[in-house]
Amino acid sequence: MAVKKTDKKVSQTVISEGKFYTISAANGRVVEVADYNTENGAKIQLWDDANAEWQQWGFVRAGEGVYRIKNRFTGKMLDLDCSGVTDGTRVHQWEGAQASSQLWVVEPIHDGRVKIKSNLSGKCLDLVATNTDNGALVQIWADLDGENQYWYITDVTRKPKPSAKAAAAKAKAEVKAAADSLGDAATDAVKLAAAVWNDATENAGKLVDAAVKAVSDFADAAPKATAPKAEKAPEKKSVAGAVKAARAKAAKVVEPAAPKAPEAPKAPEAPKAAKAAPKAEAKPAPAAKAEVKAEPKPEVKAAAPAAPVAAPAKPARKPRAKAAPVAKAEEKPAAKKAATKKADKK
Repeated sequence: MAVKKTDKKVSQTVISEGKFYTISAANGRVVEVADYNTENGAKIQLWDDANAEWQQWGFVRAGEGVYRIKNRFTGKMLDLDCSGVTDGTRVHQWEGAQASSQLWVVEPIHDGRVKIKSNLSGKCLDLVATNTDNGALVQIWADLDGENQYWYITDVTRKPKPSAKAAAAKAKAEVKAAADSLGDAATDAVKLAAAVWNDATENAGKLVDAAVKAVSDFADAAPKATAPKAEKAPEKKSVAGAVKAARAKAAKVVEPAAPKAPEAPKAPEAPKAAKAAPKAEAKPAPAAKAEVKAEPKPEVKAAAPAAPVAAPAKPARKPRAKAAPVAKAEEKPAAKKAATKKADKK
């Protein structure tokens, strides 16, 4: 179909930010978000112009002659499905992002219409199968200068017609978006708490491991530190060493006592001691027993050998003191008998 040429110039197509426009095909139907859907991925189609907000678009400048095209009702952008660049890639809406799949170049032609090309692929906004009926889907295709690739951009001068259904759908979508946002925030909080807990558990585990290692190292080092003392202890406190020391001490005690032995016959009262000899000799016997019993003691105790040397000196004096009266007592009857015998002789 031939396009009727007009006297319109390129400069007559003016796009301003802050305003809204319709994008319409040659038959007057406009590009809209299907079923006023506010979700990401909602399809873009043709429909009769109802002066509805989901049929109106704002152009957000992103460079010289380059725009992001934003829906008035949903607030989302015209976008290429999966950032596709091949012929037949569907056009849908998606939340705004710094993505080249959302960038479009408006290229005016001679009759006041424009081509809207993807800045990513260089291909034109196009109607699937050149269909212009209600519900015809929008795609991108290579530039063929076809009627289904030419668009009128017209500014909106009337107040949009309200729609209860659209308003309800939008409110529902906003509530859902808020809930999703809260859910995401809760999820993030849980993840953060889990991360903090994991860090704390890991740090606690490291502290415990360090403490266990320190105790283990101390336990390993303790026997090494005490081992030398344990080896020397038997040398100082062994039974053989004790006996040897005791014998040495006993020898030292006995040796100086030997020269004092002659002091026993020191008393010049030998005659008196002779009279008392019978009884005096009987009493020292216990001292002899003490000497016999005391002989094995030096082997066990160091101080035992000293007793036998000093014992005879002390008991020897005691019997001598008592022997005198006994001797005198024996002399009296003897004197009486002698006197009697003399009397008889006379």
